[in-house]
Amino acid sequence: MADYSIISENDKQFADEFSRFVNGKMSSAKKTGIELANDHRFLVQEKFKVAMFFIEQLATNYQKGYYDPRDEWACKLADETIKHLSEKELYYPTT
Repeated sequence: MADYSIISENDKQFADEFSRFVNGKMSSAKKTGIELANDHRFLVQEKFKVAMFFIEQLATNYQKGYYDPRDEWACKLADETIKHLSEKELYYPTT
């Protein structure tokens, strides 16, 4: 099993910049999401992989009780999403 605790400097830099973006620079989550999908099809696929790993991690956090009122909705919704997709055989968790 791969060790995901070690992150490359580029990956860490992107995650930090994305946090800064959503914490004050973003004007519309909806419009940003639409724009993210307006890209080369391969890049859309790669972005979606990142999104699914994020959702999977939030689901894991929910199952372990690692959330508080600020992110409970996101974690609970992520958990339900992963469960539903798994039940429909549309997603195979990596954890």
